[in-house]
Amino acid sequence: MHALTLAAGLGGGKLLGTITVVGIAGGLTIMFIAGLRGSDTIKIDNKKKALVWGFIIGQLWMAAGGTLAEIGQGVHQVSTSVLGGSGLLGSSPGQGGVCFILFAIAYAFPWRQRLVWPALCGLAIGVGAVGAGGIWSIAANVAHMLLSALVTKVM
Repeated sequence: MHALTLAAGLGGGKLLGTITVVGIAGGLTIMFIAGLRGSDTIKIDNKKKALVWGFIIGQLWMAAGGTLAEIGQGVHQVSTSVLGGSGLLGSSPGQGGVCFILFAIAYAFPWRQRLVWPALCGLAIGVGAVGAGGIWSIAANVAHMLLSALVTKVM
């Protein structure tokens, strides 16, 4: 076979070959977990990084659909049940309020060695942002547009 035939995918702009949102979400989820556990190459070593990674992974899970979306909805449902019901805070803070409370929890406290908490808050915010409206939806729409552009470019 000719060498150009073997490398045809690169010529068409397919750096990673054929890849879907599920493939991107799966790979980045593994990198996310490795970074939280102390990978030597992926450094998620502060609450800001954990929060951003969590948000992005939550967005990817929702875009991927299927089991990944169900896992993301489960993470978000726990936070909504605790913070969004009318029992704990009196009346419901709304979806945007839940996202803001999760952001405050993740960002305000010194999580030094317990980065799993801001990471989980980021995941829940990433999943809940779509239905929250306001600035949360803007962030979700930007993430979806970037993801669409990335998948279109890679595929």
